[in-house]
Amino acid sequence: MRKFMLPALAATLLLFTGNAFAAEIRLCTGSATGVYYAAGESIKAFAGQSVPIRNVETDGTIDNLERVLDLAPTDPKACDAMIGQPDGPVYIARQSPAKVKKLRKIVDLHTEYLHVLCNKASGVDDLTDLAGNTKYTLDVGVAGSGAWLIWQNIIAEDSSYANVPPKNEGGMLALSSVAAGDTTCMLAPSGLRTGIVLEADNTFGDKVTLAAADDNDFVKATDAKGEKVYSFADIPKRTYGKSLQTGFFGGAVKTITWNAGVYVNTDRVDPAILPKLIREVSRAALQIKAEYSK
Repeated sequence: MRKFMLPALAATLLLFTGNAFAAEIRLCTGSATGVYYAAGESIKAFAGQSVPIRNVETDGTIDNLERVLDLAPTDPKACDAMIGQPDGPVYIARQSPAKVKKLRKIVDLHTEYLHVLCNKASGVDDLTDLAGNTKYTLDVGVAGSGAWLIWQNIIAEDSSYANVPPKNEGGMLALSSVAAGDTTCMLAPSGLRTGIVLEADNTFGDKVTLAAADDNDFVKATDAKGEKVYSFADIPKRTYGKSLQTGFFGGAVKTITWNAGVYVNTDRVDPAILPKLIREVSRAALQIKAEYSK
């Protein structure tokens, strides 16, 4: 019996010493109704049996980073890879530069935009109107959300925005508060024509306007390589043509933009599998970009 027990014992030792890799890659995504989860499903479909992937529903980029970097690999909530905003690693690096060194971005996905939705009666048509002004309020989403994360990076680059009283709601609750005038503006990071911004265009256009976000301080944040995380781009005219971008010119709106990405913990993904994963994710990215970048 001993000769049959030895291989099993060796496998167990490999597992606990970190030299064995899981049979499937656990990919942290986002809400089951969100774009990141849908992107994960596309990646899973392209990967097929070549690189088995299990998508994990999460609360977004910060939650993903905690599961990929902080939780033990044996924890049932842990992940080996994630989809997230590029400002997530930047935020984590400010607290622990060493932690993010094991994180590697393998592929860029679709382009996302910071949508700033403001109450029409407030007269605010640019996020810069809020800088240093305590009479306005801004909904930055719940702690750890994509909107909250962006706001932390904005504050880090220009402390005058830290004076704006924040609220921590999101989605329909935040939108209804802006429409009612109880909150001045809200942040809604997303791909084009998705989620709460599309809802605002379809339902709240008489009370809500799409504002710009063009302060040069917004694009100063850099990643570990010194490359800028954000850039400026226009939300194309008539993207929200029912009510938010109407009229002859269709109202192109300048804002900050970035690419969502797929990241892996290099300690958790088999180096022999990584090239296959990159290939399959790159193939899926073409479809994801086509669907969510325009």
